[in-house]
Amino acid sequence: MLYQVVPVGDIWQEGMVAVPKKIATHYLKLASEYQLKALLLILAGNAPCDSKYVAKCLGCTEADATDFLEFWVEEGVLCVNSEGGISPLEQGVLKAESKPVSTEPVKESVPVPRLNPSDIVAMCRDNRELTLLVQHAQEIFGRTISHVEQELIINMVTYYGLPCDVVLVILQYYKSEKEKGRAIGTAYIASMAKRWSEEGIVTLEAADEQLKMLESSDRLWNEIVAISGVSHRSPTVKQREMIMRWSDDFDIQMISIACDIMKENTDKPTLRYVDTVLKNWKKKGIFTPDAVAKQEKEFRDKKEARQKPAIDETYDINEINRRAMLNDDYDI
Repeated sequence: MLYQVVPVGDIWQEGMVAVPKKIATHYLKLASEYQLKALLLILAGNAPCDSKYVAKCLGCTEADATDFLEFWVEEGVLCVNSEGGISPLEQGVLKAESKPVSTEPVKESVPVPRLNPSDIVAMCRDNRELTLLVQHAQEIFGRTISHVEQELIINMVTYYGLPCDVVLVILQYYKSEKEKGRAIGTAYIASMAKRWSEEGIVTLEAADEQLKMLESSDRLWNEIVAISGVSHRSPTVKQREMIMRWSDDFDIQMISIACDIMKENTDKPTLRYVDTVLKNWKKKGIFTPDAVAKQEKEFRDKKEARQKPAIDETYDINEINRRAMLNDDYDI
C-alpha cells in the first residue's frame, strides 16, 4: 500500500512547517524519538525557544531537554542564540570552502542504538559489569541518573567498545565540567566517547593522557576567547579539534594576528573567520608576523597598481587651462 498526506482538510488549517530534507532522510535512524520531537517543536515555532519550554511540551526534565537540543547543536542543525554566544546568522558569515566531490561510495554505518528503559533493565540483568557501571555512575553524580544518561553509559560500552573503567573516567570528567559551570551535555560526551573509540583510547593511561590534552586545550581556548572577543562558553568537540589544529601550526601571536584581521572585517567575532585566515596562511606557507606583513604589502601594492590610471590618461586640469590661454594656433 502507498501512503501520502491528505492534500486538503483540517490538517492544513494551522499552516505548514518546513523541515530540512536531510532530517527525514538521514536522522530518522541517527536521532532518538525525543531528539526529533524537540527539533520539530523549534521548527514549528519558527523562533528560538529554551530547554524549559521543550521539557514542558515533551513531559521530561529540563536536563534531558537540554541533552536533546545539544545533539542538534553538535550536528550543526541548531545554534545557540546571541545570549548563549552564537548568533543564528553567524553560520552564514563566511562562504563555505568548496570541497572536492568524492567519487567513492558512501559507507553505511550502524546507527547508535536507541534504548528504552526496558532494554536497559534487560541488558543490566544479563551483564553484571553494566549493572556495576550504572551503580558507580550514580555514585559519581550523587543522584539517580536520567534515562538519557543511562542510555549513553550503556552505549559507551556495548556500541563504542570502551572498557568500564575508561567510561568512569569520562563520567568523572563530565561531572567536573558540570561543576565548573560549563555548558556540557551528553551529546558532547557521546562525541568524546566516539572519538576515544576511534583513536583506541582503551586504557587508563591513554585516558589520562587525553584528559591532559583537554586541560591544555581549555587553557588555549581561554586565551583565544580573550583575544578574539567571542562570547565565553565551553568549546564543542569540533571547536577543540579546530583550536588544537591551530596550535599545531601557529603560535599564539599568529593566532592573535588572525583574530585582529577577523575583528577588522566582521561585525561580530567569529572563530570561523579566524579558521579561514589560518588555513589560507598555512596553504601559502605564511607562519610568521613578518610573512604576514609582507603578504599585506604585496596585496596593497597590487591594489594600488590596479587603481592607478594609465599614464596617457593622467592630466592636470590647471596645466590644460594654462596652455589653452597661451595657445594662439587657432583664432576663436
